[in-house]
Amino acid sequence: MDFFDLPALRTPRLVLRKLEKKDLRFYYQRLFSSPKVAQYMLWQPHAEIAQSAAALEKVLKRYEAGTCCRWAIALNQDDSLIGILELLRFDPVDNTCSFAYMLGEDFWGQGYGTEALEAAFRFAFTELGVSAIKADHFAENAASGAVMRKAGLRYLRTVPGKYEKQGILHDAMEYRITAEEWQEKSRC
Repeated sequence: MDFFDLPALRTPRLVLRKLEKKDLRFYYQRLFSSPKVAQYMLWQPHAEIAQSAAALEKVLKRYEAGTCCRWAIALNQDDSLIGILELLRFDPVDNTCSFAYMLGEDFWGQGYGTEALEAAFRFAFTELGVSAIKADHFAENAASGAVMRKAGLRYLRTVPGKYEKQGILHDAMEYRITAEEWQEKSRC
């Protein structure tokens, strides 16, 4: 599956679009330098903007190769970056994919995560034709589970010790939404 023509997706308050070099300041400030954002991620906060610049450059190269389905989550009003969302782990046998997302902490608890996920799900189910979307989160990150449930995913199970970060094992809570479940939710 290639993503050379990854489209921008619009919602009432957001635009999901490809990341650009102009996003570097907020990519670093709002996301990758934040200990709170990194708390439930497998990476450590970036100590300097050069680390974020290198990470952003890798994403831009993946866009050029057509191998990246990552969107900047930006506010419609000023196009400023507040987060990222990526569809990943495409499984052609099961016709499924997964996703990962993060928002800057100033944007938590305002419905932006759910709004972005709903747009990405619409793209995955209608344009890519996947049959289901799966995801998980650190069990300690209850807010991420709440966002997933609001977006229509249902809890499947808890996997003990799935992730290791700094020598500590973390349980993962797994969720899933099928195309049929998404269609039913979309009709409501």
